[in-house]
Amino acid sequence: MIKRLQDFWEWLRRDRGQLKATVRVEFYLNKGVTPTVTWNDSDDPGHDTVTLTLFLYARILYELAEINETRTAKELMGFISQVVDKVLMDEGPPNRPRLPLGGLHLEEEPPVEPVSRAYQADFYQLQDGQYRMDFKGSLGKEGVYLPAAYVVFLQDCINRLEDEALRRLAEGHRRLHAYYKFRRDFWDSSALTTGPVFALGEEALRPEEAEMAG
Repeated sequence: MIKRLQDFWEWLRRDRGQLKATVRVEFYLNKGVTPTVTWNDSDDPGHDTVTLTLFLYARILYELAEINETRTAKELMGFISQVVDKVLMDEGPPNRPRLPLGGLHLEEEPPVEPVSRAYQADFYQLQDGQYRMDFKGSLGKEGVYLPAAYVVFLQDCINRLEDEALRRLAEGHRRLHAYYKFRRDFWDSSALTTGPVFALGEEALRPEEAEMAG
């Protein structure tokens, strides 16, 4: 009996996977925001940031749907589509637009004052190579602060990523939107994995699917 319990808990520990990174987006009373990523396991943070960001985006959309803010999620998708179009507007290096933050501003260093609101995402890689993300955050006004947290994080990516990684990130958003537009399942828990995996791959939607998603 004890051996079976030990095996069970060992299986649970293995199933959690390896923590690759932790994302925190912290809001302050002075309208400042600090998005930070702490990497625990990455040989290529630029490449891995693209993966992390698309999984975070899928999680934000899912969290909005979970609190009956589906309309807000769709509005966020519409806004991000406009951002992607600006980033990929030219054939040369990607553009780096300054996103409207609604009075918020990025802080290079956390202010001295206490954090008024925070969201955290822990990003894991499982033994089979797949990913999962644990998410937690402050309660109240999530329909406002969840989209804001993602837009602020995306602005930081736009500012910091190398050209190639930024282009892949923008193209990944476009593919993810096409996937969701056809599948219509960003509120389904399975989409937390299937959506970003499709966005990061090269698989094409079937012609009839692409026509419906266009």
